[in-house]
Amino acid sequence: MADFQEQLKQYRLKKRRKETLESIKDKFHRFWMFGTGSSNDTKIDLQQPSSNNSELFEENSHDESLSSSANELVEERNTVPKTQNHTEGNVLKYTLWTVYLLFWITLYVIAIELKFGLVYLMFSALFGIYFNTRTGPKKQNEISAYSVFNKNFESIDGTLKAEQFEREIRYGSGSVK
Repeated sequence: MADFQEQLKQYRLKKRRKETLESIKDKFHRFWMFGTGSSNDTKIDLQQPSSNNSELFEENSHDESLSSSANELVEERNTVPKTQNHTEGNVLKYTLWTVYLLFWITLYVIAIELKFGLVYLMFSALFGIYFNTRTGPKKQNEISAYSVFNKNFESIDGTLKAEQFEREIRYGSGSVK
């Protein structure tokens, strides 16, 4: 019994360390991704626990206190991870963007002193355009805003099509659903 309690304590300590390490890794990743990186938290399906959870302490299931501790351990493993506090993430994001802006302004002042201010400004604009547009391929079955790029020329919701406009002119706005 005491041996099991020690194992449970060691497991919880190991799990806390792992969660802390994952949290640090996630914050570091989002820092280098300019605050735009997605969180690595995944939700665990609480309806169907994995098969290895129920088999953790199967051999000692006859002891009632041991069984309750094992159930507590299984419940602990099936909980959804805590999400990050959004205000903390926003403060980090805005601080990071402020540092980037100050760095850009510093480089711009240096470029002005070297008589390359306009060139720096133009390259900054080109980099801004490039990095704020998607450069990779689109996801499978992703609908484009331009209907000519979609299968069967399917348009997205809210698009004003010529056929719709014509029906509204001829029959009034009540004719369009």
